[in-house]
Amino acid sequence: MASETEFSIPFLPTDGEILHCLLRPKIAGAFIDSRFTHLVHDIDDVFALPPDQLAAAHSHAPGARGDKAWYFFSTRIGSGGHGRRVGDDGSKRWCSVGSKKELAGGAGYCRRFRYREKTAKGVVAPGWMMLEYGVVSQEHAGGADGISELVLCKIFRSPRSDSGSPSSSTSASASVGRKRKAEALLCSDG
Repeated sequence: MASETEFSIPFLPTDGEILHCLLRPKIAGAFIDSRFTHLVHDIDDVFALPPDQLAAAHSHAPGARGDKAWYFFSTRIGSGGHGRRVGDDGSKRWCSVGSKKELAGGAGYCRRFRYREKTAKGVVAPGWMMLEYGVVSQEHAGGADGISELVLCKIFRSPRSDSGSPSSSTSASASVGRKRKAEALLCSDG
């Protein structure tokens, strides 16, 4: 059991440390420093539950200024054009923000996501963000695109998050004929 002092030290790994000290060793089945194993959780699908439920079920890593972050090794799920659905009803989605950032000279990447939910009042962004780190590896590539099937995801609350107000005054329709429009609204920035 770790002491209070150990838990109060911020865990602030750089992009390079995430790739080279955590994700690459995990993919290769190599040793990961035991000081960090309790901070990064193994789960099958980071998209199976909303972020608040994931946060409630797993311990967080201490961040700077008391911020909290949750780290997960997870299977990479294909990225649809309008984000990644959470759960089965289609009302919750991780939406890609910006483009994929190349890391380590092209050997890895980081992709940013914002969590959004459809409600009766419109689409809300409760303030959850996710960074997905992946490794491009020829010898360990499980995917057809040359990217490993295992990723490391960091989930946190944005310090700039508003109170989850609707991002659109127009409610997205759930009808079959308007599914694409609803998905576009759910993942739009406006």
